[in-house]
Amino acid sequence: MGSLYGHGTPMRRLIESGACRGDRFLQIGLRGYWPGPETLAWMGEQGMRSFEMSEIVARGLDAVLDEALEIAVDECDAVFLSVDIDVVDPGSAPGTGTPEPGGLSSRQLLDAVRRVAMSVVLGGVDVVEVAPPYDHAEITAYLGNRVVLEALSGMAWRQRTVRGDATRTPSDPLLDSR
Repeated sequence: MGSLYGHGTPMRRLIESGACRGDRFLQIGLRGYWPGPETLAWMGEQGMRSFEMSEIVARGLDAVLDEALEIAVDECDAVFLSVDIDVVDPGSAPGTGTPEPGGLSSRQLLDAVRRVAMSVVLGGVDVVEVAPPYDHAEITAYLGNRVVLEALSGMAWRQRTVRGDATRTPSDPLLDSR
């Protein structure tokens, strides 16, 4: 996977400008041999938290999401959810420019996105790193589409819950679309 924090990247500029708090910037599902020592040092100085796949395997995705959500909403009004599609194992999402074996399953990603969208106020959502030239049979594009649908559905459910209209909970098996 490529470095997300090169000196000119928008996220780095936002953090360095003070527009975004580094200690509320969380990454889930990292693996591979990056970033380099300079970038790791900068990330540490900003208080960034990364949950590597080895931690997800050891603790479980639900436990990692519990911690991440607790950090994300502390003193924050809303969360921006950015889904880098290369978090998914390339066997399920081959259409990315930075494939790295050993990622989340597509099912894990969809469940996680739904849970996040149902649990916190989302100020925005994006899906990045879908690369059509590498996407045989449009597998990754379909997954990216579904990520957006899960986020929007979760946001709608949350709004209904706030108004008192929803009767199901985020863990309700009826919400599982398998």
